[in-house]
Amino acid sequence: MIQRKTGERREITAGLNMTPMIDVVFQLLIFFMVTAVFAITPGLDIKLPEAETAENPEKENLFITIDKDGNLKLNHKSVTFANLKEEIIKKRKMLDNTTMIIIQADKKTYHGVVVKAMDIAKKAGCTDLVVATAPKKKGGGG
Repeated sequence: MIQRKTGERREITAGLNMTPMIDVVFQLLIFFMVTAVFAITPGLDIKLPEAETAENPEKENLFITIDKDGNLKLNHKSVTFANLKEEIIKKRKMLDNTTMIIIQADKKTYHGVVVKAMDIAKKAGCTDLVVATAPKKKGGGG
């Protein structure tokens, strides 16, 4: 663009105002940070039944987790009933053959599913089987 002023030629250079663009970029950044879904390790949502004699395990054990739909996990790794025995044998060799197996089953899990998991664990050579419970809440009637 050329502009004349008292007989002289003066050029006006076009500039880009960066402030609005920076504002938009920061707003987009904030939007993506707020709406981002962070990867959470998938797990089974289980609610353990309560018992007055519940204890916390002290040594490293194997945990079979069963949700209310019958899905299995062995130490946070998804398994099926078909490969549960092999996985237990493999894990026990890595740890200790005296390792206890703790079954954490949702209180809405069918009894037959828990019994089947216990049976497979016994066939894998485990003699110490424990069904996990949550400590009973004090004071709440029920």
